[in-house]
Amino acid sequence: MRVHDIEITHDMQPQYLQMVAQKASTYRSDITIKFERENINLDAKSILGMLLIPMRTGTRITIQTKGRDEQEAIDAMSSLLENNTP
Repeated sequence: MRVHDIEITHDMQPQYLQMVAQKASTYRSDITIKFERENINLDAKSILGMLLIPMRTGTRITIQTKGRDEQEAIDAMSSLLENNTP
């Protein structure tokens, strides 16, 4: 299992979150996004789930991957969520 904590630096638009969910779906590993403040866990592969909780500037999240390609999955998800541009 791999874990990576980040803080969102820009508000994420629904289209971007949809793209993140689609990218997550390309990996075999389970990918979970945990919201510290709200104590909520979301499946990053779920487009609906990704759209339910707004990811705004300052939101702290933890990305967790588990499975065969967990390292590749966490690298990709971390990059997408950390390097988001408005």
